[in-house]
Amino acid sequence: MQNKNNIIISIHPQYASKIDSGEKLYEIRKRKLNIKDGTRLWIYRTLPEACVSSTAIVETVISISPAQAWKKYSKSMCIEKKSFDSYTKDCNEIYLLKISNVIPLKKALTLTELRKKTPPFFPPQFFKKLDPKEEIMKTLLREMPSSNIKRKEL
Repeated sequence: MQNKNNIIISIHPQYASKIDSGEKLYEIRKRKLNIKDGTRLWIYRTLPEACVSSTAIVETVISISPAQAWKKYSKSMCIEKKSFDSYTKDCNEIYLLKISNVIPLKKALTLTELRKKTPPFFPPQFFKKLDPKEEIMKTLLREMPSSNIKRKEL
């Protein structure tokens, strides 16, 4: 699949680990992400880890009510009911990012390293679209295992 769309997104470490293991197939967001199916997702692990350690593909974004999301996808969201209800309490609609093709980077890029190599880098509060010409993209791509992806796909 040709892909020229890349975003970096902040995810809490306990959920990022479940994405990396293949257990978590859906990432939950309260706000709509205007991204195309097939977008490459660079996963920034929030504090205390503060690093980008893996990448994945967003197969699709599902718009759904919290009740329906819990009913259909609770096991694949890897979140406790209490935390899910707290996160989605004022939402009529939430967005599930269906994630696939998770690839660990050769080496995690820490916040300190990212700031040295691509100043000024600030982790996204929501998400940030990445331009292939930006230094951050070049830095991330250098840590991508070459056997997993063709550069032209990014």
